[in-house]
Amino acid sequence: MEKIENMGNIENIHIAVCDDEELTHREVEEKLIEYRESRKCVYKLSHYDSAQMLLNETEEIHILLLDIDMPVMDGIEAAAALKKSGRQCNIIMLTSKRERFKDAFKIGATRFVTKPIEKDELFEALDSAVASLAGYGTVTVKYNGEDCTVRQRDIYMVEAKRDYVKIYLKDKVCESNHSLKDLAENLDDRLFIYVHRSYIVNMLYVSDIKNGYVELSGEKKVSVARRKSKEVHQKIIEFDVNYR
Repeated sequence: MEKIENMGNIENIHIAVCDDEELTHREVEEKLIEYRESRKCVYKLSHYDSAQMLLNETEEIHILLLDIDMPVMDGIEAAAALKKSGRQCNIIMLTSKRERFKDAFKIGATRFVTKPIEKDELFEALDSAVASLAGYGTVTVKYNGEDCTVRQRDIYMVEAKRDYVKIYLKDKVCESNHSLKDLAENLDDRLFIYVHRSYIVNMLYVSDIKNGYVELSGEKKVSVARRKSKEVHQKIIEFDVNYR
């Protein structure tokens, strides 16, 4: 059997703090303990004292709490360097200077937390960042007879065959020996939904639903079981509200 690594709803998240002030690191770490308990989440926390230390990190970071005002290279420059290198992460800016918010938006910061850090503001920013991580878990499948690991959010549809499943990605079709049911139990349920006993679709790629079909990006249509039609409609509406 191929291995499935599921992030679940809030699991295996790598959170990093980059700030030149030790006090900020302590404040964030203490508040993250409360966050972990209240949200029942699992995360790894890394600390960086400078932008250069951050840029030398090779491990993937999912959520980055980044100070704007740092010596040598500030947070705006560090975020731009990350973006230029092709590394993607959800950036939450830490700052006491609101006049720099506009600069932070330009480099892709999604939220801001003002200093001194307040728990409610930090928790709200983290909740938003975690929600954006839907589908970042992976599944190991077969492609041309060889194992390959794909990110769940890159899968747009799964189709059940007699004794295996086909997993559709943008540029290729993979296979798995798992049953559709077993695979579904390990896929991120914020993204994936059964539309038919033989099909699971990723709501990220749903462009429309009408006349008994779900239309996916790339003009592919998937039949929706009549008994599931109402449920599918409702879940797609909820997904659009929460994740788009």
